[in-house]
Amino acid sequence: METPIKDTNYKHNGRTIAGIIILIIGGMLLVDQLDLFFIPHWLFSWPMWLIGYGLYMGGKHNFRKPVWAVLIFIGTMFLFTENVHNADRIVWPVGIIATGLYLVMRHNRKVDAEYIQKKA
Repeated sequence: METPIKDTNYKHNGRTIAGIIILIIGGMLLVDQLDLFFIPHWLFSWPMWLIGYGLYMGGKHNFRKPVWAVLIFIGTMFLFTENVHNADRIVWPVGIIATGLYLVMRHNRKVDAEYIQKKA
């Protein structure tokens, strides 16, 4: 008599992943309310949620779409401006320069790829 073997290669659906994320968030909030461990205040700020969502979006799309980098960059900028004295004097100009560099470099790569395709 054979014992049926259950298939262990099942896919996690979105509800399972969402449930795990909600459990982690709830656990972190409970630890923060009970003051069991020293947890920095910036860990529960909205810029950290933006950074976390950027990491989630990056993992969801295998870090191929640039939206994850934009969310992490913006979250990091706001995190610095909220926690470092006079950081907004430096962070926002650097952010604007970085955005401009990204647009210039992205544009050049697209033009180069089109040029290479036309030559071939």
